[in-house]
Amino acid sequence: MKRLLTLKGRYYRTVPLTSPGYAEEDLELDLDRTALISLHCWNVGCPENPLDENFWVYMGFPEVTEEAHRIIREVIGPAIDMARRVGMLVCHVQSASIARKYPQNLVEDVPNLSAGYRPSKPAIPGHRRKILERSHGAGYMERSPLRKSDFPREVAPLPGEPVVYTSEQLDYVARRRGVVNLIYTGFAADMCLLFAPGGIRDMAELGYRILLIREATLGVEMPDWFRERVATRWAIRFVETHYGDTISFKDFINGLSLFKR
Repeated sequence: MKRLLTLKGRYYRTVPLTSPGYAEEDLELDLDRTALISLHCWNVGCPENPLDENFWVYMGFPEVTEEAHRIIREVIGPAIDMARRVGMLVCHVQSASIARKYPQNLVEDVPNLSAGYRPSKPAIPGHRRKILERSHGAGYMERSPLRKSDFPREVAPLPGEPVVYTSEQLDYVARRRGVVNLIYTGFAADMCLLFAPGGIRDMAELGYRILLIREATLGVEMPDWFRERVATRWAIRFVETHYGDTISFKDFINGLSLFKR
């Protein structure tokens, strides 16, 4: 017998053009064909891997990093715990450097299907690196807290939970387990959550039903608009317009609370 998870989905209606606005729909998801995705939850800014004022990495400024870790503690961690309790697949999408620290969980040996055009050399050699270092700090990949990045303890993978770092790996895991619904959490809302390997855009293009827990993400906010959450609000609306539905944390927890493993 199917275990149906009932949720209230929200999306942004764009047509007719004369009356755009939010719309809601009732969703029934087969729990055994649904996975909770934790994407790019890092320990940058945690006591064991503190920020360095010379580098603007991960969530950027201190107040944004602090808020991201609050979300990990109070939203993503409890969402993962509840998913585990009812037997929902939890899958961790990470950078390759972090994923390879977990060989017991790592999904590899999956063919890379992205055979797109790539020029033999950049138009202006070294220019992209110059802009990245202007933004993030000189030598940020080798010298910043990214060097010691890992999972925060609240969301570290358990044995048997897949850890992936490409869209092909996530697709492989999902298809092997019959998963067609992906519920996303993680960072950053306006960057990696949308566009990184294993992120929302790639998996939507592969035909998966995409959902995002609204309270379980945060954009890379600037200090002058941090209180307004400009980047976060834009990203959530982008998902609701282009890729799928968002759901509330409370609705997710309440929906799962009806199941017993």
